[in-house]
Amino acid sequence: MAEYTKDQLIEIEEGKKASLDTSIYENPDFLAIQMRQIRLALASGLDVKPYVSTEYDWMQMDEIFSGLESGVDVKLYAKPDLPYEKMHQVRKGLEKGIDISQDTGYNAGILKQLRKSIEENIDIRKYIEQGFDPEQLYQIRLALQHGIELDPYIETDFRGAAIAEIRIGLEEDIDVTSYANIKFGWRQMREIRFGLESRLDIRRYANPYFDWEQMKEIRLGLAEGLDVSSYSTLMYTSNEMRKRRVILSEGAEDVSISSEDFDVNLTSGGIEAYIIMKKEGEKINRNSLLESLEEFGVTHGIIEETVKKLCDGDYEKKPMPIARGSLPKKGKDGWYEYFFETEVNRKPKIKEDGSVDYHDLDTYTVVKEGDVLAIYHDAEEGDDGFAVDGSAIKGKKGIEKELLKGEGFILSEDRHTYTAAMEGMVDLHGSILNVIKHLEVKEVTLATGNVNFDGSVRIRGNVENGAVVKASGDVVVDGSVGGAEIISDGVVTLNRGMNAGRHGKVQAKKGVISKFFESVIVMCDGDIEVTNSVNSLLRAKGFIKSYRSIIGGKAFASKGYKVNNLGNEAGTPTQVQVGVDQDIIDKIGEISEQLKENAKQLMLLDNSMKEMRLKYPPEIRNTLPLYKKIDNAIFTINKQQQELKNEREKLNLSILFTREATIDISGTAYEGVTCILGKARWEASGERHVVLKGSGGAAVSVTNK
Repeated sequence: MAEYTKDQLIEIEEGKKASLDTSIYENPDFLAIQMRQIRLALASGLDVKPYVSTEYDWMQMDEIFSGLESGVDVKLYAKPDLPYEKMHQVRKGLEKGIDISQDTGYNAGILKQLRKSIEENIDIRKYIEQGFDPEQLYQIRLALQHGIELDPYIETDFRGAAIAEIRIGLEEDIDVTSYANIKFGWRQMREIRFGLESRLDIRRYANPYFDWEQMKEIRLGLAEGLDVSSYSTLMYTSNEMRKRRVILSEGAEDVSISSEDFDVNLTSGGIEAYIIMKKEGEKINRNSLLESLEEFGVTHGIIEETVKKLCDGDYEKKPMPIARGSLPKKGKDGWYEYFFETEVNRKPKIKEDGSVDYHDLDTYTVVKEGDVLAIYHDAEEGDDGFAVDGSAIKGKKGIEKELLKGEGFILSEDRHTYTAAMEGMVDLHGSILNVIKHLEVKEVTLATGNVNFDGSVRIRGNVENGAVVKASGDVVVDGSVGGAEIISDGVVTLNRGMNAGRHGKVQAKKGVISKFFESVIVMCDGDIEVTNSVNSLLRAKGFIKSYRSIIGGKAFASKGYKVNNLGNEAGTPTQVQVGVDQDIIDKIGEISEQLKENAKQLMLLDNSMKEMRLKYPPEIRNTLPLYKKIDNAIFTINKQQQELKNEREKLNLSILFTREATIDISGTAYEGVTCILGKARWEASGERHVVLKGSGGAAVSVTNK
C-alpha cells in the first residue's frame, strides 16, 4: 500500500465502506481525483468498468460518466485521443438528440457553435468551411436567429466583436454600410453605430484615421448640439477634444481688460460686458468712452443708460453693465408623434366608495398591417446669438432622440416613419417598440378547443371549466373564468374574475390583475393585484395587493403586501407569508453543494500537483501533458468557484431585501389571520391600520398607521 498516496488511500477506503468493487480503480497510476470520479459513478450504479483506464484523464472520465448518467451512447466519443472539451460538446449534443461525433476534427469552440446552431435549426456549416472562428460564428448564429443576412457585410478578417456591431446595426435597421468596413476597428464601428442610433451626422467623424476615443468626443459634442467644427480635426488628441468640448458645453471663462480709467469684465463667453470706473463720480467724454470700448472689442449691444450715467458722473465705484449681446437659443429637441395610445392603464380604477371599476382598463391597442405607428420629427437648429464684439454665437441644435428599437414594424428609408409590419398589439416601453402577434376569440370552451398562441390573446367572453389558454404574450379575459388553466409569459388580466372550484390555475411571468379569485391557484413572477380573494393559494415573487380583502387560503409574497382587509368576522383561517422565495433558497443550496464538490476536487488536484513537483524537476514536469492538464483544471475550477460565489452573493442580497418586506394592512386584520414574516408569526385579533415587519428573529414589529 506504500505506493498509494494518502488521498488515493482515502478514496479506496471510502469505496470499501460503501461496499463498492474498489478493485476497479485500485491502481496507483490513477490520480486521487480519478479514483473519486470512479467511486462516485459506481455509487450511482453506473457501469463504468469499460472506461476505467489510465488512457483517460479525469476530465475525459467526467464527460464519459456524465454521458452514461444521461443515457447517451458514449461509445461515439469515448476515445482517449479526443480532448475532453470536444467530448463535452458531443455529449451535450447527444443529450439533445444531435450527433456531431463525425465533426470532431473541428476545435471545441467551433463544435459548440455547430451544436447550438443545429439545436436552433440554423445552418452555419458554410461559414465554418469559410474559416470563421468560434467568436465570429457565435455572432453569425445570433444574426441567423433573427433572420439577419450578414453575408454582404462580413469577411473572415473581421473580429467577432466587429461582426457583433454589424449584427446589432442590422437588427436595428441601421444602414451599416457606413461602418461595415475592415478599415474600422470594432470600437470605431460602435461609435458610428451609436451616432446612427441617435440620428447624428456621422460624416463629421466616420473617418478611420480618428481613433475610437476621438470619435466618441465628436459624437458626444454632436449629441449636445454643439458646433464641433472647432475641434473635430486630426490635429487634436481625444483628451484635447474633450477639453474643448467641455468649454463649448459650459461656456468660455470670464475675461478682464484694464485701462487707465476703467476695467471691463467680459462674462458669459463675451455676451455681457461690465465696466468698473477707477475714480468714483468723475464725468467721462462719450466719444472717448466709446473709442476705448471699441479698442477692447466692445462694439455691440451698448447700454445707453449706463453710457449716460458715466457721462453725467452719476455712478458709484462698482460694476455696471455697459454692453449686452444676445444669448443663443437651443433648438427644439427631436420628438416622436405616436398614432396609438402610449399611456396604457392597466390598473383598475378605485371609486370614491372604495369599490373597484374594471371596465375602463386600457389593456392594449391593436393595429393593422400598414398602420402608421409613429413619425419622428427632427431636432431643430437653434437661434444664433451675438457677443459684445459683434461675433455670432451659434445656437445649439436640439438633441435628437434615438431610433426606436424592437420588432414587428418597418422603418422608412429616411428613418422617420414607423409602420406596422403585421396586425397585432402595439407595445411601447421607453425606446422599445414592438408589434406583437394578437389573437382575439369570442370564448374558450371544450367545444371551441384550447388556445396555444405565440403572442397576446384577448377573450371577449368566458373561459369555461377544463379549458386551457397558453400565450407567449399577455392574456385578457373580458368574461368570467371557471376551473380553467391560464398560462402567460406576460400579464394576465381577468376583468370579471375567476371561480375555479379548486380546479383552476393562473400562471404568469409579469403580473396578474383580477376582479376576484375564488378557490384558485395563482403563481406569478411579478405582482398579483386582486380586489377579493377567497380560499385561494396566491404566490408572487413581487407584491400581493388586495383592494378589499383576502379571506381564507394561503398567500406568499416575496416583496410584501398592500391589503385592505385580511380574513373576516367569521374568523376564517387565513395565512399570509412574506419573505424569501423557495426557488432562491434551493438555488443557494445547489450552489453551496457545487462549491463543496469543487473544493474537494481542488484539494485533490493541488495534492497531485505537489506530488509532481516533488517527483520531477521544473524542466521536466513543465513539459508533461498531465501536469499542464492539472494546472489548467485548477485555473478553471478556481474561476468557476469565484463565479459561483458571486452568484450566491447576489442571491443572498436578494434575501436581505426580502427581509425588509412588510405586510401593510389599511383595513382590519381579523381573528383567524396568521401572518408569517421569516421565522416570526403574528396572530391577528381585530387590529386595524397596521404595518407588520419581521425583525429577523421570532418577533414581529407592529406599527400603527
